[in-house]
Amino acid sequence: MKTFFLPTADGLMLSIALFEHESPKALLQIIHGSVEHKGRYYEFAQYMNDNGFAVIVSDNRGHGLSVDKQYPLGYMDSFQKIIDDQYLITQYIKSVYPECPLMLLGHSLGSVFARIYLEKHDAEIVRLVVSGTVNYHTATPVGITLANALIKVKGKKGYSILLRTLGMNGDGAKWISASERNREAYNKDPLCGYAYPNESILTLFKAVNELREISHYDCRNPDLPIMSISGSDDPVTGGKKGLKESFRLLKEIGYHNFINKVYAGLRHEVLNEDERALVYKDVLEFFTSDHLMFQNI
Repeated sequence: MKTFFLPTADGLMLSIALFEHESPKALLQIIHGSVEHKGRYYEFAQYMNDNGFAVIVSDNRGHGLSVDKQYPLGYMDSFQKIIDDQYLITQYIKSVYPECPLMLLGHSLGSVFARIYLEKHDAEIVRLVVSGTVNYHTATPVGITLANALIKVKGKKGYSILLRTLGMNGDGAKWISASERNREAYNKDPLCGYAYPNESILTLFKAVNELREISHYDCRNPDLPIMSISGSDDPVTGGKKGLKESFRLLKEIGYHNFINKVYAGLRHEVLNEDERALVYKDVLEFFTSDHLMFQNI
Protein backbone atom coordinates (compact mmCIF):
# COMPACT_ATOMS: atom_id res chain seq x y z
CA MET A 1 0.00 0.00 0.00
CA LYS A 2 1.17 3.50 -0.74
CA THR A 3 -0.34 6.75 0.48
CA PHE A 4 -0.22 10.15 -1.20
CA PHE A 5 -2.22 13.33 -1.74
CA LEU A 6 -4.23 14.08 -4.88
CA PRO A 7 -4.96 17.77 -5.61
CA THR A 8 -8.57 18.71 -6.33
CA ALA A 9 -9.88 21.53 -8.53
CA ASP A 10 -10.23 23.91 -5.56
CA GLY A 11 -6.84 23.08 -4.07
CA LEU A 12 -7.86 20.68 -1.32
CA MET A 13 -5.45 17.75 -1.10
CA LEU A 14 -7.26 14.42 -0.92
CA SER A 15 -5.53 11.78 1.17
CA ILE A 16 -5.33 8.56 -0.87
CA ALA A 17 -4.36 4.97 -0.14
CA LEU A 18 -3.59 2.79 -3.15
CA PHE A 19 -3.21 -0.99 -2.88
CA GLU A 20 -1.17 -1.64 -5.98
CA HIS A 21 -1.18 -4.80 -8.09
CA GLU A 22 1.17 -5.77 -10.91
CA SER A 23 -1.56 -7.18 -13.13
CA PRO A 24 -4.99 -6.62 -11.59
CA LYS A 25 -8.07 -8.44 -12.86
CA ALA A 26 -10.09 -5.35 -11.92
CA LEU A 27 -10.05 -2.11 -9.91
CA LEU A 28 -12.01 -1.22 -6.79
CA GLN A 29 -12.80 2.29 -5.57
CA ILE A 30 -14.17 2.65 -2.03
CA ILE A 31 -16.16 5.59 -0.58
CA HIS A 32 -16.30 5.64 3.23
CA GLY A 33 -19.20 6.78 5.40
CA SER A 34 -19.91 9.64 7.81
CA VAL A 35 -17.54 10.69 10.63
CA GLU A 36 -14.94 8.04 9.75
CA HIS A 37 -11.96 7.63 7.41
CA LYS A 38 -10.26 5.46 4.82
CA GLY A 39 -8.11 3.51 7.28
CA ARG A 40 -11.15 1.58 8.49
CA TYR A 41 -11.27 -0.15 5.06
CA TYR A 42 -7.65 -1.27 4.85
CA GLU A 43 -8.33 -4.85 5.96
CA PHE A 44 -11.06 -5.27 3.34
CA ALA A 45 -8.92 -3.52 0.72
CA GLN A 46 -6.03 -5.88 1.46
CA TYR A 47 -8.35 -8.87 1.07
CA MET A 48 -9.47 -7.61 -2.33
CA ASN A 49 -5.87 -6.85 -3.27
CA ASP A 50 -4.85 -10.40 -2.33
CA ASN A 51 -7.59 -11.61 -4.66
CA GLY A 52 -6.36 -9.73 -7.70
CA PHE A 53 -7.71 -6.18 -7.34
CA ALA A 54 -5.94 -2.86 -7.32
CA VAL A 55 -7.82 -0.89 -4.66
CA ILE A 56 -8.06 2.84 -4.06
CA VAL A 57 -9.71 4.54 -1.10
CA SER A 58 -9.62 8.18 -0.02
CA ASP A 59 -10.57 10.29 2.94
CA ASN A 60 -13.61 12.28 1.83
CA ARG A 61 -13.06 16.03 2.00
CA GLY A 62 -13.40 17.20 5.58
CA HIS A 63 -12.59 13.71 6.89
CA GLY A 64 -9.43 11.91 7.97
CA LEU A 65 -6.42 13.66 6.46
CA SER A 66 -8.32 15.39 3.64
CA VAL A 67 -8.54 18.60 5.63
CA ASP A 68 -7.30 22.19 5.47
CA LYS A 69 -8.37 25.61 6.80
CA GLN A 70 -11.42 25.69 4.55
CA TYR A 71 -12.33 22.06 5.27
CA PRO A 72 -11.52 21.26 8.90
CA LEU A 73 -12.36 17.83 10.27
CA GLY A 74 -16.06 17.10 9.85
CA TYR A 75 -16.89 19.97 7.48
CA MET A 76 -18.80 19.33 4.25
CA ASP A 77 -20.43 22.10 2.24
CA SER A 78 -21.45 20.32 -0.97
CA PHE A 79 -22.19 16.72 -1.88
CA GLN A 80 -21.40 17.60 -5.50
CA LYS A 81 -17.81 18.47 -4.57
CA ILE A 82 -17.46 15.03 -3.00
CA ILE A 83 -18.83 13.41 -6.15
CA ASP A 84 -16.39 15.46 -8.22
CA ASP A 85 -13.58 14.27 -5.94
CA GLN A 86 -14.62 10.65 -6.47
CA TYR A 87 -14.71 11.12 -10.24
CA LEU A 88 -11.20 12.60 -10.02
CA ILE A 89 -10.12 9.45 -8.18
CA THR A 90 -11.76 7.33 -10.89
CA GLN A 91 -9.79 9.17 -13.55
CA TYR A 92 -6.58 8.72 -11.58
CA ILE A 93 -6.92 4.97 -10.99
CA LYS A 94 -7.89 4.41 -14.63
CA SER A 95 -4.81 6.33 -15.74
CA VAL A 96 -2.63 4.01 -13.64
CA TYR A 97 -4.40 0.85 -14.83
CA PRO A 98 -5.89 1.60 -18.26
CA GLU A 99 -8.34 -0.91 -19.73
CA CYS A 100 -9.11 -2.50 -16.33
CA PRO A 101 -12.79 -2.67 -15.31
CA LEU A 102 -13.70 -0.56 -12.28
CA MET A 103 -15.95 -1.60 -9.37
CA LEU A 104 -17.34 0.89 -6.85
CA LEU A 105 -18.27 0.33 -3.20
CA GLY A 106 -19.83 2.93 -0.93
CA HIS A 107 -20.67 2.48 2.74
CA SER A 108 -23.41 4.34 4.66
CA LEU A 109 -23.19 8.01 3.63
CA GLY A 110 -20.72 6.67 1.07
CA SER A 111 -23.56 4.53 -0.30
CA VAL A 112 -25.50 7.76 -0.85
CA PHE A 113 -22.53 9.34 -2.61
CA ALA A 114 -22.09 6.19 -4.72
CA ARG A 115 -25.70 6.38 -5.88
CA ILE A 116 -25.34 10.08 -6.71
CA TYR A 117 -22.12 9.20 -8.57
CA LEU A 118 -24.34 7.15 -10.89
CA GLU A 119 -26.11 10.31 -12.10
CA LYS A 120 -23.36 11.20 -14.59
CA HIS A 121 -20.71 8.50 -14.19
CA ASP A 122 -22.42 5.09 -14.18
CA ALA A 123 -20.68 4.22 -17.46
CA GLU A 124 -17.34 4.41 -15.63
CA ILE A 125 -18.08 1.35 -13.49
CA VAL A 126 -19.10 -2.23 -14.19
CA ARG A 127 -20.51 -3.20 -10.75
CA LEU A 128 -21.64 -1.38 -7.62
CA VAL A 129 -21.92 -2.45 -3.98
CA VAL A 130 -23.75 -0.29 -1.47
CA SER A 131 -23.15 -1.18 2.18
CA GLY A 132 -25.28 -0.07 5.10
CA THR A 133 -27.63 1.18 2.41
CA VAL A 134 -29.21 4.49 3.43
CA ASN A 135 -32.88 4.83 2.52
CA TYR A 136 -34.60 8.06 1.56
CA HIS A 137 -36.81 9.34 4.39
CA THR A 138 -39.91 11.42 3.76
CA ALA A 139 -38.84 13.82 6.54
CA THR A 140 -35.66 14.77 4.66
CA PRO A 141 -37.10 18.02 3.16
CA VAL A 142 -38.13 19.07 6.68
CA GLY A 143 -34.56 18.45 7.82
CA ILE A 144 -33.25 20.66 5.01
CA THR A 145 -35.62 23.48 5.97
CA LEU A 146 -34.70 23.21 9.64
CA ALA A 147 -30.97 23.06 8.90
CA ASN A 148 -31.15 26.20 6.75
CA ALA A 149 -33.02 28.01 9.53
CA LEU A 150 -30.52 26.98 12.22
CA ILE A 151 -27.57 27.96 10.02
CA LYS A 152 -28.97 31.49 9.85
CA VAL A 153 -28.98 31.57 13.66
CA LYS A 154 -25.90 29.54 14.62
CA GLY A 155 -23.81 29.66 11.46
CA LYS A 156 -22.51 27.04 9.03
CA LYS A 157 -19.79 25.85 11.41
CA GLY A 158 -21.96 26.05 14.51
CA TYR A 159 -23.42 22.99 16.17
CA SER A 160 -26.99 21.95 16.90
CA ILE A 161 -27.91 18.98 19.08
CA LEU A 162 -31.30 18.91 17.37
CA LEU A 163 -29.78 18.64 13.89
CA ARG A 164 -27.33 16.01 15.06
CA THR A 165 -30.19 13.99 16.52
CA LEU A 166 -32.17 14.23 13.28
CA GLY A 167 -29.29 13.61 10.93
CA MET A 168 -27.23 11.02 12.77
CA ASN A 169 -27.94 8.00 14.95
CA GLY A 170 -26.90 9.39 18.30
CA ASP A 171 -23.60 9.23 20.14
CA GLY A 172 -21.58 6.10 20.70
CA ALA A 173 -21.06 3.10 18.46
CA LYS A 174 -23.61 0.57 19.68
CA TRP A 175 -25.74 0.99 16.56
CA ILE A 176 -22.87 0.58 14.10
CA SER A 177 -21.78 -2.91 15.06
CA ALA A 178 -22.60 -6.05 17.00
CA SER A 179 -18.86 -6.53 17.41
CA GLU A 180 -17.46 -5.27 20.72
CA ARG A 181 -13.99 -5.24 19.14
CA ASN A 182 -15.17 -2.95 16.36
CA ARG A 183 -17.09 -0.64 18.68
CA GLU A 184 -14.09 -0.22 20.98
CA ALA A 185 -11.81 0.59 18.03
CA TYR A 186 -14.32 3.12 16.71
CA ASN A 187 -14.74 4.85 20.07
CA LYS A 188 -10.97 5.12 20.57
CA ASP A 189 -10.35 6.53 17.07
CA PRO A 190 -9.97 10.35 17.14
CA LEU A 191 -10.99 10.46 13.46
CA CYS A 192 -14.35 8.80 14.16
CA GLY A 193 -17.54 9.68 15.98
CA TYR A 194 -17.12 13.45 16.25
CA ALA A 195 -20.03 15.88 15.79
CA TYR A 196 -20.80 17.29 12.36
CA PRO A 197 -21.36 21.07 12.21
CA ASN A 198 -24.64 22.45 10.84
CA GLU A 199 -23.48 22.79 7.23
CA SER A 200 -22.36 19.17 7.17
CA ILE A 201 -25.75 17.96 8.42
CA LEU A 202 -27.41 20.11 5.74
CA THR A 203 -25.11 18.56 3.12
CA LEU A 204 -26.05 15.11 4.41
CA PHE A 205 -29.78 15.89 4.13
CA LYS A 206 -29.32 17.32 0.63
CA ALA A 207 -27.40 14.23 -0.46
CA VAL A 208 -30.14 11.90 0.79
CA ASN A 209 -32.76 14.09 -0.90
CA GLU A 210 -30.84 13.79 -4.18
CA LEU A 211 -31.56 10.04 -4.24
CA ARG A 212 -35.14 10.75 -5.35
CA GLU A 213 -34.22 13.31 -8.04
CA ILE A 214 -34.81 10.81 -10.82
CA SER A 215 -34.50 13.38 -13.63
CA HIS A 216 -30.88 14.07 -12.62
CA TYR A 217 -29.80 10.57 -13.67
CA ASP A 218 -28.64 9.95 -17.24
CA CYS A 219 -28.70 6.15 -16.72
CA ARG A 220 -26.24 5.34 -19.48
CA ASN A 221 -25.58 1.92 -17.96
CA PRO A 222 -29.01 0.45 -17.07
CA ASP A 223 -27.64 -3.12 -16.96
CA LEU A 224 -25.24 -2.20 -14.14
CA PRO A 225 -25.32 -4.96 -11.47
CA ILE A 226 -26.02 -3.41 -8.05
CA MET A 227 -25.63 -5.28 -4.76
CA SER A 228 -26.79 -4.08 -1.35
CA ILE A 229 -25.18 -5.56 1.78
CA SER A 230 -26.58 -4.76 5.21
CA GLY A 231 -27.26 -6.17 8.65
CA SER A 232 -30.74 -7.16 9.78
CA ASP A 233 -30.28 -4.90 12.84
CA ASP A 234 -29.05 -1.87 10.90
CA PRO A 235 -31.18 1.22 11.75
CA VAL A 236 -29.95 3.13 8.68
CA THR A 237 -31.51 0.98 5.95
CA GLY A 238 -35.09 1.37 7.16
CA GLY A 239 -35.40 -2.42 7.34
CA LYS A 240 -37.18 -4.43 4.67
CA LYS A 241 -39.45 -1.50 3.80
CA GLY A 242 -36.55 0.94 3.49
CA LEU A 243 -34.46 -1.41 1.35
CA LYS A 244 -37.44 -2.03 -0.91
CA GLU A 245 -37.85 1.73 -1.33
CA SER A 246 -34.15 2.11 -2.17
CA PHE A 247 -34.44 -0.49 -4.91
CA ARG A 248 -37.69 1.11 -6.12
CA LEU A 249 -35.90 4.41 -6.66
CA LEU A 250 -33.10 2.65 -8.54
CA LYS A 251 -35.71 0.88 -10.69
CA GLU A 252 -37.41 4.18 -11.44
CA ILE A 253 -34.08 5.54 -12.65
CA GLY A 254 -33.75 2.58 -15.02
CA TYR A 255 -31.56 -0.01 -13.29
CA HIS A 256 -32.85 -3.57 -12.99
CA ASN A 257 -30.05 -5.98 -12.00
CA PHE A 258 -30.16 -6.25 -8.19
CA ILE A 259 -28.86 -8.48 -5.41
CA ASN A 260 -29.89 -7.84 -1.81
CA LYS A 261 -27.91 -9.53 1.00
CA VAL A 262 -29.12 -9.03 4.57
CA TYR A 263 -27.00 -10.66 7.28
CA ALA A 264 -28.94 -11.88 10.32
CA GLY A 265 -27.88 -10.36 13.63
CA LEU A 266 -25.41 -7.88 12.12
CA ARG A 267 -25.73 -4.11 12.36
CA HIS A 268 -24.54 -1.19 10.23
CA GLU A 269 -20.91 -2.04 9.46
CA VAL A 270 -21.11 -5.51 7.96
CA LEU A 271 -17.58 -5.09 6.58
CA ASN A 272 -16.25 -4.70 10.14
CA GLU A 273 -18.32 -7.25 12.05
CA ASP A 274 -16.73 -10.38 13.55
CA GLU A 275 -18.43 -12.34 10.75
CA ARG A 276 -16.87 -10.12 8.07
CA ALA A 277 -15.08 -13.00 6.34
CA LEU A 278 -18.44 -14.18 4.97
CA VAL A 279 -19.28 -10.66 3.80
CA TYR A 280 -15.89 -10.29 2.12
CA LYS A 281 -16.45 -13.58 0.30
CA ASP A 282 -19.90 -12.53 -0.91
CA VAL A 283 -18.62 -9.19 -2.20
CA LEU A 284 -15.68 -10.85 -3.97
CA GLU A 285 -18.04 -13.33 -5.62
CA PHE A 286 -20.30 -10.49 -6.77
CA PHE A 287 -17.35 -8.63 -8.26
CA THR A 288 -15.87 -11.67 -10.03
CA SER A 289 -18.70 -14.03 -10.97
CA ASP A 290 -19.81 -14.30 -14.58
CA HIS A 291 -23.09 -15.91 -13.52
CA LEU A 292 -24.87 -13.58 -11.14
CA MET A 293 -28.35 -14.51 -9.97
CA PHE A 294 -30.34 -11.31 -9.77
CA GLN A 295 -33.40 -10.95 -7.55
CA ASN A 296 -36.87 -9.69 -8.28
CA ILE A 297 -37.07 -7.00 -5.61
